[in-house]
Parts: sequence; structure tokens; C-alpha cells
Amino acid sequence: MGRMTMRIEKLDSYERVPISDTTRTLLCDFAAGDVKRPLHHLDADWEEVFQGVCRNGLLGLTHRYLKQWGPQDYPPPEFRQRVQQAHRTNAIRMALMYRNVGKVLAQLAESGVDYMVVKGPALAYTVYPDPAWRAFNDLDLVVRERDWAAMHWLLVQMGFRQEEDLPQPPPKLVPQAVLYESKYRHQDMGWFLVEVHYDDILNAGLASRDVEGFWQRAVLVDVESVPVKALSLEDQLIHLCAHAHYHGYTRLNWFSDMAFIVRDQAAQLDWERLLRTIRIEEAQVGVYYSLRFLNQLLSVGVPGDVLAALRPDCFRRWWHERYLPEEKVLSLQPMWRPDFSFYFIPLFKRLLPDLLVMGRRGDKLRYLLRLLLPPRTWLQDYYKLSHTSRITMHYLLHPLKLTYHYLAEVVTAIF
Repeated sequence: MGRMTMRIEKLDSYERVPISDTTRTLLCDFAAGDVKRPLHHLDADWEEVFQGVCRNGLLGLTHRYLKQWGPQDYPPPEFRQRVQQAHRTNAIRMALMYRNVGKVLAQLAESGVDYMVVKGPALAYTVYPDPAWRAFNDLDLVVRERDWAAMHWLLVQMGFRQEEDLPQPPPKLVPQAVLYESKYRHQDMGWFLVEVHYDDILNAGLASRDVEGFWQRAVLVDVESVPVKALSLEDQLIHLCAHAHYHGYTRLNWFSDMAFIVRDQAAQLDWERLLRTIRIEEAQVGVYYSLRFLNQLLSVGVPGDVLAALRPDCFRRWWHERYLPEEKVLSLQPMWRPDFSFYFIPLFKRLLPDLLVMGRRGDKLRYLLRLLLPPRTWLQDYYKLSHTSRITMHYLLHPLKLTYHYLAEVVTAIF
């Protein structure tokens, strides 16, 4: 084994890098989060494995695995020491992160604004046996869109600055349209990031159909001694699947999150409720492929009848394979990926893949038709026009501009 350098890749990257098959196998072993699962004995490049552990958010689970198995010659002692040192450093980072999380949640708890905590700390406290095993980089909150302004001013009063400068929701093209998230940073907290998500809970590009259902099913959990709402176990799993699918499965710790639910909390899962919610939201594609890949990568499977009920039609499966080839996804190698979340631009990376593969086509087609004759307020906002500007010409030019944009993409793709 060559000498391990001190270079550490950025934690939890959204980009894949080339790795060997042996590294892929070992990363999947660690990502499974199962200390009873034997570690493959392979002649690996342990520097590459270490960088993969850091990049995929697996430091906590890898440290736990190595600690459980005790001092051994395999993996090599140098790799064990690197993991232990990096885990300690990350523990300090997470202690500072939780201090910021606690401050924000304590002030929000006094505000009276209804919110949910999702992903990072919610997963750490509801899904993982020990919160220290699940690192995260920001605080994700969900609020109803009607509470947008109230949450905005609360965060601003705390000292946060919104990146998008949107104190209120932007004008809508159709009632189902909603901004997925808004980002707030706090300079005095080391640029601590709070991401506020609205009614598009599953990152579909449109507000969820049963927003109130998600809120009614929410559960209470203590995060840093503050009682907060979190998604129910079934909704948590749907949310995780949709999120991983949207990001093209670029990090293994997202599969770890799913594994702790599917394998370790199977007795608490209401599969009928999960399937019912998926049918309402037409979220079959993201959940089906996430659970399918979970089994193929980490050997953690759901009941066969559940996967069969989620299986998309052959048309969607054919196009999904064109956009996200299963072999390439499972290889963990770098690959081009589309954005499976609805918006009318760009044409080839977002609009067409989403229409061909994902659900709610009727809602999306109605959105596109409204795009030809949009509301006045939406057109003013989109083109940054003042309220006194003449808008008639923009109504005439808007469809032509969209057509020109799409044709330009087609020409670029061809030539």
C-alpha cells in the first residue's frame, strides 16, 4: 500500500469522481450501516477509499464499523487512524453545527410559525441509532408557502441574509407553481446555511398535491432539546428517495439513510400508507428506482409486492434507462445526469427528461399552456419590468422568445 497523503476531499460532494471497483465495493460495505456485515477483503488503494468515505458522507458509519471490529491488520492501521482522526475533526465541526442548529430552532420554537425539520438533523435523531453517525452541512426547514413572509422576517431578525432577496413568494404562473427552496446564510455563525423549503416537498417542480397530509402525518422529535416536527417514517422514506433520484445518486450516504429505515425500522413502516401517498403524488419513478438501487448497492430490499406496485410503465422505464443508465448509476463512476424536477428551461437537461419520465404530466402540460399567455404579474417579474412598463409587446414576444430559446438548444445539441 502506498503512503497516504494528507489531502482530504470536500465532504459530501455532489459530484462523482473516478474510483476503482474495489473502492466501490468497500464504500458500499461501509454505507450499509450494518456492523454484522463482513467487510470484503480486497487489495485496495486505501487513500482512494478514504477520500471516497469523506466525499460520500460516510465518516461516521465507517468509524463505527472499524470501532466495532476492533484493532486488526485489515483494513490497514494507517487507514483506521486516518478515519479516526477525520471523524474527530468532523465531530468538532458537527458540534459547532449543532450549536447553530440549536440556536435557530430555539428561537423558531418561540415564534409560533409552524415548520418541519427535514434531512440532516431530522434523520440523525429519528433514523440513526446515534446522531453522531449522520453528518450534514446545513439546516433544512419546510414551511407552508403561506408562512413564507413570516419565516423570512424571523430569519432576517436573527441576522440571516437571504440569497434570492425574496421576502414574499414570487408571482405564480399557475396555482401549483412554487419555489422549491430559499437559502439564508448567517455571517456571524460562519456562514451557517438554512434552506427553507415550501410546498414542493418532493422536489417535483410543483407543489405537492396533499401538502396538508404531510403536515398531519408529521411526528415530534427532540433536536438539541427542542421539540420539532419531522416527516413521518413513510413520508421520510419517500422524501429521501425523491431527493436522491433528483441528484442522480451522487452520494452513498443517501442510501444509508434509506437503509436505516427499510432494514432497521421495517416493523414500524406502513407500506399501504406509503403506496397511497406515492399514488397521490405520482412519485412512483423516484421511489421505485431509489429502492431498486438500494437493494443492488447495499443489499437492503423492500417487500417484493411493494416494489412491484411501484414499477413504472415500460415507456417511463425505457426513457429512464436512456437518461440514467442503471449500469452507470450502480458503477458510482462520473456520468452526465438530467434534472428530474419540472421547469420549462433548459429543454434537454430538465424539461424533456421530466416530461418523459416523471409523473403529473397533466399538471405540467397545463403549466406549459399557461406559459403561452401568462398572468401579467408573472410576466413583469420574469422580465424584471416595472409596474408602469408597457407589457403588450412582451405578451407578443414571450412565445417567440421561448421558441427561439428551444431552437437554439436544438441547434447546439445537433452541431
